[in-house]
Amino acid sequence: MPGRAIFNNCIFFVTSVRKIASKKVLTPEETETKKLASVVASLSSNHSWKTYKYLHDYSDLDKEALASELSSAFAHKWKNISEIDVEEVVKANYNPQALSSLIFYVVDKGKRTEYRELFSRLKDNFIYAAENNK
Repeated sequence: MPGRAIFNNCIFFVTSVRKIASKKVLTPEETETKKLASVVASLSSNHSWKTYKYLHDYSDLDKEALASELSSAFAHKWKNISEIDVEEVVKANYNPQALSSLIFYVVDKGKRTEYRELFSRLKDNFIYAAENNK
């Protein structure tokens, strides 16, 4: 049952993303949704294949390629995330050292803490919803 709860929560989240995807001016809450969607796009295999491979120990660190994927995720790929992408990222068991290296080498120094917090919040929100729907 927890998988179903996570997926239902993913549907709600993706619906929220679709509603704001074409907006030019976002409220603070919508900006937060965009940032969370950007994290999903930056880590999901559907939008950031090289990042996915690196985080699962299938390839070496290619800073330029990973930075390009991250930039695209935050610029426009966030608009096209799906429920499957969200579920994949929430349930992922990334190599912690690889995730730390990705954040250190690819995310701008001033945004590293925010990226970590967004990733943690994303996972916590969906796991919390799953636990409450058991």
